[in-house]
Amino acid sequence: MYIIISIFAAYAIGIISYELNIYSYYFTAIFAVLIYNSIINKKFVYNAVIIAFVILSYLNCNYNSISILSQYINENIIIEAKIKDQTKSDSLSFNASVISINNTPLFNEENIILYSGKSENIKGNSIIKVRCNVAENQLAKNRMLFNYENYLRSKNISAALFSEGDAVLISSDYSFLNTISSKFRSYAENTFYENLNKNNADIILSIILGDVNYLDDELYDNIKVMGLAHIFAVSGTHIVLMYIFLLNVFKFILNRRVSWLLSWCIIWFYGFLIGFPLSVMRALVMFTLLFGSEVLYRKYNSLNSIGLAALILTVYNPFWIFDAGFLLSFSAALSFIIYNKYIKSENTPFKNLYMYLFLQIFTLPVIVYYFNFVPVMGFFYNLLLLPVFTAIIISGFLLMILNSLLPVLLIKPFEIFDYILYSLRYIIDISDKLAFNGVIVPTMSLCHIIFFYIALFFMIYLNINKTCRCKIIGIAAIIGFYSITYIVFPMADNSLYFNIADVGQGLFTTIKYKGLNLVVDCGSTSIKGMGEYIAVPYLTKRGITKADAIFISHWDEDHYSGLNDILNSHIEVNKIFSSRGNEIYTDVQELSMGHQMKVDDNLNIRILWPYKNLVLNNINNSSLIISLNYNNRNILIPGDIEEEAEYAIYNDLNKYDIVIVPHHGSMTSSTMQFVDAVSPEIAVLSYGRNFYGIPSEEVILRYESAGSKIFSTFEDGEINIILKDDNLYYNTYINEKSDNYYELYLAGIIYKLIIFCFLIIWMLKGEENYEL
Repeated sequence: MYIIISIFAAYAIGIISYELNIYSYYFTAIFAVLIYNSIINKKFVYNAVIIAFVILSYLNCNYNSISILSQYINENIIIEAKIKDQTKSDSLSFNASVISINNTPLFNEENIILYSGKSENIKGNSIIKVRCNVAENQLAKNRMLFNYENYLRSKNISAALFSEGDAVLISSDYSFLNTISSKFRSYAENTFYENLNKNNADIILSIILGDVNYLDDELYDNIKVMGLAHIFAVSGTHIVLMYIFLLNVFKFILNRRVSWLLSWCIIWFYGFLIGFPLSVMRALVMFTLLFGSEVLYRKYNSLNSIGLAALILTVYNPFWIFDAGFLLSFSAALSFIIYNKYIKSENTPFKNLYMYLFLQIFTLPVIVYYFNFVPVMGFFYNLLLLPVFTAIIISGFLLMILNSLLPVLLIKPFEIFDYILYSLRYIIDISDKLAFNGVIVPTMSLCHIIFFYIALFFMIYLNINKTCRCKIIGIAAIIGFYSITYIVFPMADNSLYFNIADVGQGLFTTIKYKGLNLVVDCGSTSIKGMGEYIAVPYLTKRGITKADAIFISHWDEDHYSGLNDILNSHIEVNKIFSSRGNEIYTDVQELSMGHQMKVDDNLNIRILWPYKNLVLNNINNSSLIISLNYNNRNILIPGDIEEEAEYAIYNDLNKYDIVIVPHHGSMTSSTMQFVDAVSPEIAVLSYGRNFYGIPSEEVILRYESAGSKIFSTFEDGEINIILKDDNLYYNTYINEKSDNYYELYLAGIIYKLIIFCFLIIWMLKGEENYEL
């Protein structure tokens, strides 16, 4: 019945498995299952189509990952490019497509973002020739954090280029369609900027044009906290309102089919004018399917329609499947379909309330994964303000259309509209001052998301299955499963989690043991705003809302630049330790050699250096040296110490399983005596692209000679190390894992599956007993 849904599911899982580097396993498994199914059920055509789309997922991902420009990273090249339009941002940048590189035409154009500096020769809808530098993606490689490379792929953009000189104009107004779109945007901007307050005009422009870049950051942050961000992404709501309005206008002068056709053409033209955002494409494809079924007198299947819409879009760009807007748009649409098909209640005063509540629950994993904030009060803001926004959208469109015909008669209506937008902004600003708007939550893992939707669909099944008499037992089974796996198991977990994040040229590590959360250094000199964009999100996504202590090895920027952002965030910090005090952070407690923190029988933390009140000219040698002992495993975090400090602690050193290489691998550290003394199983280098000669090749050879496994945040990205009993496991951002890492998968998943199956059997047994 739902053939398209199953085809899309197989195709989507193929894309995800490609990204996770497990495609070969996925293809082997699904090929074997479908061959068996073909033999048993004789569904040869259906299974062949499934296999074809699984293969297509790989080919499409591979094709969309190929870029000629990637061969010229950090090089200067001469390009010819079509400039589409200027982006609405603080920097002078343009959306463009490259048609030739170094006078060699490209077979396929490659989309880019072109940063033009102060060049005045670059205009929208033109073809130019300019010398550019192809920028490398220098953003940090950390799991669950914003990934600029994936962002560009989801936008079908190959690279970001920076112009190195003045551009030469080859052609103006090269595209008639671009000219129409540009003039529409200019007309909309002129209409509202001339008749409204600028801030109010920005609001209506962001709604009509579907571009939140018109809004200032503070206002948009408040809108997201209120759970109203979906209003500012042109979506199904806008399309439905336009469709209803157009049909009601055309029905007086045209017959039904012609009204449909004309309305369909207009809303597709509107989608073109605003650049076909993802949410609009989803709505337009589904609307087209509905329109086709009406015209051709065919039955409309909403579930297959949403599956076909998702399939069409992801065939065009498979990496849209990782886009937050794509997932929110489709999950919201799917929630409405499921609610109306399987849950729909009687016409009660709370009908809309129930529907919106189900929408929030259904989209919760997507919201949590990408934004880590659940707008609890958004439930009420939407109920109160959605009718207001509906009126604003309709009024905005009417004023924009009529302004070209009767501008003099619209003076008063624009004044009223301006007042309404003033009131709306006031409500949004007031909401920011409320004590509670929502809750900050950690990111859900893929396993958590899967079990969440299994539980949700099971609850729906219990609701619609009239013959199922064990609803109480079923609900108890779900509650029991989640209680055991996500409350009891974590409380019993006594593993130590040591994470070294990628922060470019700097150091940021976290230690998690039972309920204890520690941060050791949090700084970077190569990434501006490291605290705001890496440290705080990194801790938030991992559920760390309280840091029991932050250790700053010494007061160099690459070890503490993110501290202020952490202290000013929602994260509670109990104590700050360092080897010296600081004029800015007056509540820092000084630690010195001999300090010891015994957490329990399994974990002990010792300070090996410096001496108390030690004053050195070289601040690096006053770094805290932290030694952690967990069961029979040892970790050493020595800051930026150099040869002098290494010699001073030589007698206190023993063999360490894990060592953060001192001073990022500088030649002034990691003497032969030091490396021989610690002889680490794993040596971690934390550094970014630099001109200091870090890390030294000689230092790397010393650790290799000592038999160390060497990781670096520059090459491997984030490094995760887990100590469990006497075992050591590691995993990196690029998926290099220890040979025994599969044990964690088995321990984490098999236990949950056993408990899940046991509870299902118990529930079914309970139903049989109930019937007896």
